[in-house]
Amino acid sequence: MGGVLNSILARVLALTFGLLVLTLAGMIAIMQTPLSGRIFDRALAESANGITELVWLIETSPPEVEGAILSTYASRSRVAWIADGFGSGLAPYRARQALLTATENAVADRLRERDIRFEEVGALELARRRGSQPDLFYNASSTLHVAIGLQDGRVLNIWLAPSIIYSGPPYAPYFLFALVLVVAVLLGFALRQVIMRPIRALEHDAERVGLAETAVPVSETGPRELRRLARALNRMRLRLDGLIREREQIMVAIAHDIRTGITKLRLRTHGSDNVTVAEIEPDLVQMERLLSDMMAYARAENPLAEHELIELRSFAVTLAEASPQNVAISQDNPSDPFTIAGNRLALARMMENLLENARAYGGGWVGLCISRDAVGLAIAVEDNGPGLLENQLERVFEPFFRGEGSRNKETGGTGLGLGIARAIAHTHGARIRLSNRAQGGLRAAVVFPAAMAL
Repeated sequence: MGGVLNSILARVLALTFGLLVLTLAGMIAIMQTPLSGRIFDRALAESANGITELVWLIETSPPEVEGAILSTYASRSRVAWIADGFGSGLAPYRARQALLTATENAVADRLRERDIRFEEVGALELARRRGSQPDLFYNASSTLHVAIGLQDGRVLNIWLAPSIIYSGPPYAPYFLFALVLVVAVLLGFALRQVIMRPIRALEHDAERVGLAETAVPVSETGPRELRRLARALNRMRLRLDGLIREREQIMVAIAHDIRTGITKLRLRTHGSDNVTVAEIEPDLVQMERLLSDMMAYARAENPLAEHELIELRSFAVTLAEASPQNVAISQDNPSDPFTIAGNRLALARMMENLLENARAYGGGWVGLCISRDAVGLAIAVEDNGPGLLENQLERVFEPFFRGEGSRNKETGGTGLGLGIARAIAHTHGARIRLSNRAQGGLRAAVVFPAAMAL
């Protein structure tokens, strides 16, 4: 829940709501200042005709229809009632009485000599009076109380709740424009604080990101979306750092192994005028194999060949049957095809590397187990060798790491086979997991997700 409330959308909505509340509070506050006098004067001038007509109807109609007349006059911005006398707080106001009687008609003429009193009721006083007079305005922030003495001695009370927005020319367009401008400026400032500042901070941190171990990562602060972006950038930095270190390791290994081969060739030719091809062929083959594996590793994640439809069950079985060593094959349901779009050459290289690894380091037995479940299709290559230590199950995928501790051509390959296999699997949306078998040996399982099946 906290993450949702800390999202950009939630912050924008909260800011919008807050600004609306702030705007409303500002309007209410304005109505408690001397500026409200001008607003009340405008409302009184606009309501003058209606008030004079109400007085005429009350004084010329039978008493039994007074309630209907007052109810008809009432609206969300005004209310009227009749009392026996003037209440406290009311006082004459000649300027406002002139506004009320400015209309040239007989009723207005009679009102010029009437006892008319006024009172401005603010928000606090209005809230206090609501308890004793529940029919008063419940949505007004400030009202103008107009009390007019009638011919029979009673008092007609009218409460007006004017809008702070000027409804008539020439003020309305300018006031509305100013209001929209203020809200837009406040919203822009708030959005800058909530969104733009964290984005600028993220941009600043991203400019300083380095790939060294001591480099400062991107700060994971701000709204949820920006924190997720920062975490993604940090993960990308780690991947790039690992990729660069891996490539450096490959370059160092290339230099080391080629230098070793050249040194061997020099030793074989030193002091000898006649060196046979058979003497230098093993060194050339070893260097060629190293370069070939390194090129395959570098290209494994970006194969150049186009993808084609491959039925993985028959594809894996065909490769296992073509292996120089007898491979024990088992399937859960051979008639259940699993077809994907893939690079045939790359997938063949992956399977051959796994089979070769099992042959080279196993105890003489190699098995191929194909099974399918809700997760997807698993193609597992097994052996009955010594297996690996638990801390080596992931490290063997690193370039040039070998569980048996050497890179001697007599005891194994270059140490790139499993790394090449995993890179090819990742390219095809699959993953490779190594595990030690309960009965002894190693199990390398390639799992193709069910969603890949065509």
